[in-house]
Amino acid sequence: VVTTSSYGSSIAGSVYSLVCTVKVVDGLVVVPDVLWMKDGIVVVNGTNTTLARTVSGGNSALNLTFNPLLTSHGGQYTCVATISIPQISLNVTNSSTVTVSVQIPVPNVTISFVPLGSSVYSGNSINISCVFRVPSVVDIPVFFRNLWIGPTLNGSRTTITTAQSIMVYNTTLVINPLNTSDTGIYRCVGNISSNSKYIVASNNASANISLSVQALPPPVVTTSSYGSSIAGSVYSLV
Repeated sequence: VVTTSSYGSSIAGSVYSLVCTVKVVDGLVVVPDVLWMKDGIVVVNGTNTTLARTVSGGNSALNLTFNPLLTSHGGQYTCVATISIPQISLNVTNSSTVTVSVQIPVPNVTISFVPLGSSVYSGNSINISCVFRVPSVVDIPVFFRNLWIGPTLNGSRTTITTAQSIMVYNTTLVINPLNTSDTGIYRCVGNISSNSKYIVASNNASANISLSVQALPPPVVTTSSYGSSIAGSVYSLV
């Protein structure tokens, strides 16, 4: 009888294990051959995978441990056990399959705007940039979902641009021109997903930034004069 189980967190970057337990018929003194397969390929010890076998009485167990668990480890795994006794022409194979669904971890996100640390006045423009970084344990193609929340998001004064590389996703909210009604908290929210049925999308990551738009101060006008005010003289106003 072949049974499979798992333990540990299935979030990429965690330690996760599959356990295959094989119980033979009472009185049958034989150790079955046990192996793990994925997509028809036998799983072997590797950089991120470790196989460990234990035998106790009539039970054999083969543990497959992922450390760390990568997104590429998602899939269907089959434990195959074979009992072979040539003397009595006995060759029996049994198997059990388990699905490993890997969740993408929450991405790191930062938010900033330009100009940073200086006064922001109505009539000017501003770029609020939000950057999501893909964790290194994500080793398959992924895509991002993103939205902006804030006082001013619709209308002809706002545009949103995006750019994505392998490990970084950048989304920028451009407001041009600014006015004082744009003052408030701006929040970008996003997650990472994949088209693979064995991948679970990450939970949302978000970051906030406060924007204060000041009314453009009126110009300061001063006047002065120089020269003689006697008729016939040269006289200037500045």
